[in-house]
Amino acid sequence: MALMRTLAVAGIKRSKGSFLGIFFLMALTAAALTFTICMYVDLNAREADALAEAGAGDVYAYDLASSLTDEAVASVQALDEVGEVRTSSVLVVPTAFHGEDGRDIDKNPSSAVQYQAWGTGISCRLFTPDGTGFADDPEPPAPGEVYVPLTLKVSPGVDVGDTVELAIGDRSRTLTVSGFIEDPQMGTAFMELKRYQVAPGTYEELARDVDEAAVAQGEPIDIYATGSFAYRITEMNAFLSDAARARGVQPSDLTRAIAEGTAWGASTSGMFSSTTLAGYAMMVVIIGAAVMGVFACLLFVVALVICTHAISSSIEEHYADYGTLKAVGVGRRTLAAVLVVEYGGASLAGFAVGFALAMAAVPAALPFFAQLTGVLADNDSVPVAALCVLGALLALVAAVVAHRARKLAAISPLVALRGGAADHSFASRATRPVTGVRLNLQLALRAVVSAKRRYVGLVLCAFLLCAFVVLVYGICGTLNKPDAAYGTFGMWKSDVTAAAASPDLDFDEVERTIADVSPIERSWQESFTMVNLGGESRSFVGLTDTSLVTGMSEGRAPLYDNEVLVGSNLASLVGLELGDEFMVPGNDGVERPFIVCGKLSSMLNAGYGCVVTFDSVCELAGIDPDASSAPHQYALADPGKADEARAALERRFGGDVDARPSGLFSDTGDMVALIQSLFVTMAYVMALVAVALVFLAVSLIIGRLFSAERHDLGVYRALGFTCRALRVQFALRFFCVALLGCALGAAAAMLGGGWLVSQLFGLFGLTSFALDANPFAVGGLTLGLAAVFLAAAYVSSRKVKRVDVRELVAE
Repeated sequence: MALMRTLAVAGIKRSKGSFLGIFFLMALTAAALTFTICMYVDLNAREADALAEAGAGDVYAYDLASSLTDEAVASVQALDEVGEVRTSSVLVVPTAFHGEDGRDIDKNPSSAVQYQAWGTGISCRLFTPDGTGFADDPEPPAPGEVYVPLTLKVSPGVDVGDTVELAIGDRSRTLTVSGFIEDPQMGTAFMELKRYQVAPGTYEELARDVDEAAVAQGEPIDIYATGSFAYRITEMNAFLSDAARARGVQPSDLTRAIAEGTAWGASTSGMFSSTTLAGYAMMVVIIGAAVMGVFACLLFVVALVICTHAISSSIEEHYADYGTLKAVGVGRRTLAAVLVVEYGGASLAGFAVGFALAMAAVPAALPFFAQLTGVLADNDSVPVAALCVLGALLALVAAVVAHRARKLAAISPLVALRGGAADHSFASRATRPVTGVRLNLQLALRAVVSAKRRYVGLVLCAFLLCAFVVLVYGICGTLNKPDAAYGTFGMWKSDVTAAAASPDLDFDEVERTIADVSPIERSWQESFTMVNLGGESRSFVGLTDTSLVTGMSEGRAPLYDNEVLVGSNLASLVGLELGDEFMVPGNDGVERPFIVCGKLSSMLNAGYGCVVTFDSVCELAGIDPDASSAPHQYALADPGKADEARAALERRFGGDVDARPSGLFSDTGDMVALIQSLFVTMAYVMALVAVALVFLAVSLIIGRLFSAERHDLGVYRALGFTCRALRVQFALRFFCVALLGCALGAAAAMLGGGWLVSQLFGLFGLTSFALDANPFAVGGLTLGLAAVFLAAAYVSSRKVKRVDVRELVAE
């Protein structure tokens, strides 16, 4: 052991630059992997724990109080799979948002919001004012105040002190936002419906007003009906029985059992398994973790390539030393073990530092992700998963080092005493003679083809880094285009909305008024309903102009009322292909046949949503299309004049028209922008790190080449080559080799990058992600990255100045 320790310490001191580089790369790898794994594990664990703490069931459902009656609840309770059922009464009230100064925060018409009395139903935790923790002894909201989910800070941008205006029939009521809550069941940014908490006394006051409004106005036909309805609903949380849980029954199985085993469950359109709700909450976390995981793996592969190159170069450079050690009795296994200790130790130290840095960074990042997921995780648990992954990577490093150390067996003590001359020679395969024209380039090419194996690692590094940079560019280029995020995520955007607030509104005159401001590119009506398919609620969107839908992986948009464009995940779940018949139940319980005309590539309902014609969705919802109050949507030739067009409508029609945006995706703008900026920022940061890796990789590789070719460099110096000329040769070598690797990497990214990203986003329905692969831009990136290798090689080759011709002659 003492001998191994002595040899390992000597080796580290002798090549400390290489070991520092490997340490840095492994630290980056460990930091990225640990951060990614911890974020993923902590947030998912918190979502599960928060659902349990809140008393949320394995299945959550809500319906009109007149539909989800005591008899319906009893039928659910009677199922063998059900252990317990809990119900609570909640108010649904159209709500608008206003800032503390009275300005409109959200330009959308009143959206339906669930209001619950504090202490009833599932419990919610109250955040501290800074949003980084929970209040120890939370008090219910004061009279006239309301607690709202934390995700409202992002969209529509609500803060403490702002107000919500409740429209209850012909009355209105204003409540002040006094805090934010963690609602693990309905609080995610990707659930359309939100639940607010009010004081029990305030709830009773609201309930009386809602009941009076319901008597005067009536109830909607279902919970997704359009219109300014205020009404009561009943929430239900159903729990798996212990016996069912022991049999491995999942929450999705329970939704199916309720749908098949009860009359109410077969017709309701507001039922979700806890797995589905958790999936909505973790959508961005899963995608972001996958991107970061790929980046961390890239770092590790680059580190492993450099490590392999360093080992081979070290054996070649110190050939005589290893031969002498073998001559005095040191075995090959001992020398191999020394290499494992050296490189494994540098990797272990890097992993330890990277792990510590990530563990310090995770708690600071968790509050940011709480604004997307709705839950605030902690980082108190031992990151077993991260430690296991790092342990596996360390074992892989040791295995690679041990494999490369087999070259030690070829070292002969006798040959080592001759300096390895019998094993190393310059045998160029370049056939063209060296001339004075382009001498530097010719010598650089000769050096490359004479020792091709030395540059394999460089080609692989250039390939991986360029492929990653081009992939990042493609993602950013796609998302950075104007309104590209809408098209990329399978959504469409309305610039101006016109809803009739008076039966006498003339929409022909509305269109003329808008056209006076900006030409209208297209107009349409849209509506949606939720349909119970196998116990889970799935979105069905209806459009009068289905050409708005452009994200399709197969087929086309529906043209006829019996056609449906099916979400990719739903198609996979049900086993639907183009031309298949798809039976869809309406709100009246009658199944209607649809022909699958295409597969939708969209994040609509996380890939489980469908698109049909406007008349079809009205039929499913039980609405007369001609009597539908769905607003008219308009896309302008100049979207920048949308505010001017809305102002013109208000001047022309006054209170007869409601011009506030109400498109299906109009309230997702802030959230889409946040997701867009998150991925773009993350991509650019990773690209900058990739460029920094070039300098590090080149510095480590060129140091070994310099040592291996020290004698050759001395000969060049003796022949009159200047230091600058030799540095140019080194730079040209790396440029030519890197250009080959970059070209291959760019080609691979252009050919397979779209498929790779589509597989990632396909988890949530986006199966056709089109990378922005502009050939000129990709060519520029390829040349630019190769030029970075050239610059890095020129900077790193300054060691050539240390070559002393007299010393080489003495040798």
